[in-house]
Amino acid sequence: MNKVYKALLEQLQARKQELIALESHISPDKIQNLDLGHGDDMDIAESIVEQEMSITMKLRSSQELMLIDEAIEKIHKGRYGICESCERVIENKRLKARPFVKYCIECQEEMERNNEESASSGPTPQFGKLE
Repeated sequence: MNKVYKALLEQLQARKQELIALESHISPDKIQNLDLGHGDDMDIAESIVEQEMSITMKLRSSQELMLIDEAIEKIHKGRYGICESCERVIENKRLKARPFVKYCIECQEEMERNNEESASSGPTPQFGKLE
């Protein structure tokens, strides 16, 4: 394992520990059923926003943890830094910025363009027409 990948492995492991600590503060009891029968409208709205933020944070940290675990596994298997689409080497600069990326910048941009095109060229809803 080269020095760059060793440093990135340490960075991934440190970020993993941060996320695990963060998730321990977003425990299931914080993501609870809302009791909308108590408090005024502002209290209820604040509770809803707080719960949505907790759920969003939990989802994002879980997704990032999954990507980090995949990256760590790739390092150990010798497949780290290889684009999952074109199989070219991902630049170290990109890996240093986001050590859990799966794609080179060219493939990532292509996927984003395709996603934008498919979103904008989706079917236009036609009101009054049953399918």
